[in-house]
Amino acid sequence: MAEIVLGVGSSHSPLLTLTPEQWELRTDADRINPAHPFRGKNYTFDELVDLRKEENLAGQNALEVRRYRNKINQEHLEVLGERISEAELDVLLVFGDDQNEVFTADHMPSFMIYNGEMVYHQALAGERQAAFNESRTLSSKGYMPDEDMEIGGAAELANHIATSLTKEEFDVGVSGSMPDGEFGSNGIPHAFGFFYRRILKDMERAPGMTTLPIFINTFFPPNQPTVGRVLSFGRAVGRAIGSYDEDLKVGIAASGGFSHFVIDEDLDRRLIKAITERDEEAIRAEPESSFQSGTSEIKNWIAAMGATEGTGLEFDLIDYLPCYRSTAGTGNAMAFGLWK
Repeated sequence: MAEIVLGVGSSHSPLLTLTPEQWELRTDADRINPAHPFRGKNYTFDELVDLRKEENLAGQNALEVRRYRNKINQEHLEVLGERISEAELDVLLVFGDDQNEVFTADHMPSFMIYNGEMVYHQALAGERQAAFNESRTLSSKGYMPDEDMEIGGAAELANHIATSLTKEEFDVGVSGSMPDGEFGSNGIPHAFGFFYRRILKDMERAPGMTTLPIFINTFFPPNQPTVGRVLSFGRAVGRAIGSYDEDLKVGIAASGGFSHFVIDEDLDRRLIKAITERDEEAIRAEPESSFQSGTSEIKNWIAAMGATEGTGLEFDLIDYLPCYRSTAGTGNAMAFGLWK
C-alpha cells in the first residue's frame, strides 16, 4: 500500500530569490496596487502606512533586518531540500495554486489533479521573457530552470486519487498537460516550480522521484473553495493515497503563504497554532476574508494538514519570519515546516 511518510511546507515568495536590496522592486508594485486586502477590508498603500504607523515597521524593514532574515530563509530552504532527499520518496505530491499563469478566465477549476506522464518545467525564454519586468525576471530564477526540462509524473496514482475523490462527491478537474495559459506555453506554474527548481535543485536532490501537482484555486472568485472544504479535500486525498494498492513512499508538500502581500502576524500565528494542534474548529472558524490575495495560499497548508491526518506524522514549525518590505506592512511572512 502507498504510505505518506513526510510532509513539507514552504513559502515560495519572490523575496526568497531576490536579494534583500532588490526587495524594493516588489515594493514599487505595492505602491500602485489600489486594493490591498487586510483584516476584511481593502486599503491603498498610503492608507496602510497611516493605519499601521504605530507598529514601528520602519525598523522591521531596515536593510540589516532584511539581510538577516534572508540568510535564515535560505538556510531553511536547504533543510527542506535535504529532508525530501533523505526520505527517498517515490512521489512528491504538491498542493499549490496558479496565479493566471496557466489557468485564466477561460477555465478556472476549484480543484485540479494533474495526471500527465510528464510535468513540463519551462525555462524563461522567448515571448515570456520579453514580457517580464525586472522584478519578475529576477525572481523567476527561483522558479524556472535554465533549460526546459521534463519531470516524471505520477499518472496512475493521480487517476486513482481522482477516482476516489469523485466517489466521495468531490467534483475535481483532471489534466494531462497544462493549458497554454498566459504566454501560449504550458509549463508548470511557479507554486510547483519553486519546489522543483529551488528546493530540489532542478530535481538533482531527488533524481528518481516523480511528482503529482494538485491545484487549489485559492486566489480567484467566484469559485474559491472554502477553508473547510479544502481541509476535507486534503483528508480525502490522504485517504485515497492510503488505499492505493502499490508500495509507494509518498511525500506531501504545501507551497505558498503565509500572509502577503500585507503581513498579518496575528493571523499567521493563529493559523500556525491551529495547524500544529490540528484544531479543526479554529480553522473552520476563520472567516474567508482572512484568505485573500497571497494569504489565501495558507489553504495549501490546510490541505496538507488534512492529507497527513491519520498517518502518525505531526507538524513541526521550523521557523516563521515576517519579511517586511515597506512601512505599509507589505511583504511576505515566510513559514517553513515539516510533518514528520
